[in-house]
Amino acid sequence: MTPSPPRLLLVHGAWSGPWVFDRLGAELRARGFSVDTVALPTIGSTVDMYADAAAITEKLDAADGPVTLIAHSYGGIPATQAGDHPAVERLVYIAAFALDEGETLQQAVGGGIPEFWGIADGKVSMGRSREERIAMITADLPAGVPPELAEEIADTFHPQSLGAFTSPVTRVAWKAKPTTYVLTQRDELVPPAFQEHLVSRSGADVVRVDTGHTPFEDDPAWFAGVLADALAPTEVAK
Repeated sequence: MTPSPPRLLLVHGAWSGPWVFDRLGAELRARGFSVDTVALPTIGSTVDMYADAAAITEKLDAADGPVTLIAHSYGGIPATQAGDHPAVERLVYIAAFALDEGETLQQAVGGGIPEFWGIADGKVSMGRSREERIAMITADLPAGVPPELAEEIADTFHPQSLGAFTSPVTRVAWKAKPTTYVLTQRDELVPPAFQEHLVSRSGADVVRVDTGHTPFEDDPAWFAGVLADALAPTEVAK
């Protein structure tokens, strides 16, 4: 009997929302996957990373069966915190911060305040201006993409709680769960060398893709295939 495709819970990154997975989710559903997303409450607020982890836990509590937890970028931090949940059968990090106990995102990016963080009222913006945000996104997109796309993406980003970036991880799911890491080799936002460090430390299975930071936006149909291949059951010889 052919096993059913796993249930997927997709966790978005910083400054964005579950809508970033709209096209990827449609492609995955077309392949037979059950797909759900979670809106992280640190977007537009001053709550901390643990509120994001609680939102993931609430989704996992309601899951009807085992779940593969897939996290992008910052989303890897609350996924690491919440991913030791009994419903989680596998973690998948996409260019994500697979941090260890006691670590914070701020520490992972150098410990200080990065130049591209615009901080006001307890919240952090990606870029200190819209122009800076557009330039960062443009640098990460494939060559030949219309410049209007970077503007459209930039305008969907919202300030996020500084507490999301300064809350230390207290539970480390990748130490207890099977883990896959999708490493983005042309990433301008999370350096590939740092991703290699995370892979080496976690012992995750690694899938390397020749893309920038958001492969599911560059080509969602292709990336759905990458995930489907990574999650395919391994044949055991008899």
